[in-house]
Amino acid sequence: MNKNLIKFSCLLLLSGCSFFNSKLEKPKIEKLDKFRSDTNNLNDNNINLSQSSWWSKFNDKTLNTLIEKSLANNNNVQIALANISVAEEQLSRVKMSFVPTITLGGVAATGQIFNSDNGLGNTPFYPIIPNPKDNNFNFYSGSIIPNYSLNFLKTFKTKDLAKENIELQKIAKDSIRLAIISQVTTSYFTILAMKQQLEQQNTLISDLTQFVEYAKIQHKYGLVAKSDIQENQEQLEQIKTQTSVIKNNIVQAENSLQVLMNQNPKPLYVNNNFSNLSTKGIIPSGIPSQVLKNRPDIRQAEEQLKLANINIDIAASNFFPTIDITTPLGFFNSNFANLFNPSSDFWSTQIAAYIPILNLGTFALIREKKASYYIAYYNYIQTVKSAFANVDNSFSNYNSVSEVLEHINNYNKIAIINNDLINKKFKLGYISLAETFSSKFTLDNSNLNLTQIKLQQLQSLILIYQALGGGYDYKNTNKISIPNNPIINKKK
Repeated sequence: MNKNLIKFSCLLLLSGCSFFNSKLEKPKIEKLDKFRSDTNNLNDNNINLSQSSWWSKFNDKTLNTLIEKSLANNNNVQIALANISVAEEQLSRVKMSFVPTITLGGVAATGQIFNSDNGLGNTPFYPIIPNPKDNNFNFYSGSIIPNYSLNFLKTFKTKDLAKENIELQKIAKDSIRLAIISQVTTSYFTILAMKQQLEQQNTLISDLTQFVEYAKIQHKYGLVAKSDIQENQEQLEQIKTQTSVIKNNIVQAENSLQVLMNQNPKPLYVNNNFSNLSTKGIIPSGIPSQVLKNRPDIRQAEEQLKLANINIDIAASNFFPTIDITTPLGFFNSNFANLFNPSSDFWSTQIAAYIPILNLGTFALIREKKASYYIAYYNYIQTVKSAFANVDNSFSNYNSVSEVLEHINNYNKIAIINNDLINKKFKLGYISLAETFSSKFTLDNSNLNLTQIKLQQLQSLILIYQALGGGYDYKNTNKISIPNNPIINKKK
């Protein structure tokens, strides 16, 4: 009998698992040997930018510290790590479905027989009910009941689904890490740029204030009209308003950085100077399209394609047998005091299999999951194509800003030379003080413009590495690791 049960169970298992197992068809996408706006041709297929700490090339200890603190302490990263833990426990729960459940139970019953010829003597209960002619009776039972109910194909596929869900949560965490690196670097460069602009703005205000005071003196001697002075004063007040804007931008950038590190808002003290920053040797070049396979959004699209494929199998598993196996083991007696006597024990084994023969909704469910797979298939293609365009646009933007910066830098050098010549002429008495202010204003505005364009270049560099998925796997972990975490260390 037991051998037949085993054979029957194996037959149902094989029929369920072999009947339907859809094959994943990953879209074939033509790769790019190199990006159009990337003028170099390195094409190192072994490069893995996701593990590169590209920001360390700036040799800025403050920047390195800010990024490491943010990756370690950021609340969104910790939430993502917790989501991974949840997904892992969901997989453990699915795996436990292969283990039978065990139930401990007990029954106490009383009753009355209205017809002693009702066939009670033919039941298994007759021997343990005393005085069957007595219409009143009672009995007690206690049992341990192992139970095993399983649709093998659905369970196997649900386990695969849980594994892919873990991967999705890891990818979500990597996406957050990638965004944090970009946000920290952008905020830090912005702070340095704004502080330099604040100094440059104050220099412009000082020069313009000096010019207004000198114009007032000239006005006393009738050399300058009062309307000219008022116009210059209006310009001075307008420039002063920019100082407040810059200060506000610094505060907001500092607060953003502190929040990324899970700190309260407060000033950020930096030692570096914006003029020391350079993109030379930092911009990646000759990047083949294969490196984009590590981009979190492409990995996510691929996992969603796998999930959609698994969901088709899970939907189809509704057609396959569900097997129930139970083996009660316990005691049964009409006298509670004798319940655990050896003469009152019993056991039984039963196996049942259920297979649907009419469920039209399952056909619709399978078609629905196939349509979802169709969506995931073309979403993957769209994601990859968009990634290609995103990287190429980032390189193009960097090249464009760099060209503008080169022109601005040349203009700034000319402005410096011209201002030096004007000052020398003034010292030699060839020109008046009034004639020196024009070159000063030109240089002041050129410095401000140069700082702004250089910040744009650095920001475009950050966007390149973000588009390439650079840095998120640096010192990466999938485990919650904050020391003295009150939740993780909480006693169970």
